[in-house]
Amino acid sequence: MNTPTPEPRPHKGPSKRTLNVLTALVGAGTLAAGIGWLVYSWTTDLEVPYFAIPLVLCVPVIAAVAFRNCWD
Repeated sequence: MNTPTPEPRPHKGPSKRTLNVLTALVGAGTLAAGIGWLVYSWTTDLEVPYFAIPLVLCVPVIAAVAFRNCWD
């Protein structure tokens, strides 16, 4: 006899609110790390790496979107 195999239940991810909070924390943490690096390099080298300012502003968005897409 062929018994039907049960469909595997999809793995339930975190709630939307939790996912939004975690995404915001990843973005804020990445931004804080980038600003910390800028301040550190400014105090040690006594010059601001101007090429890095756009990266410090863009990389947190990229990191947050990549983190969010892990569950989408």
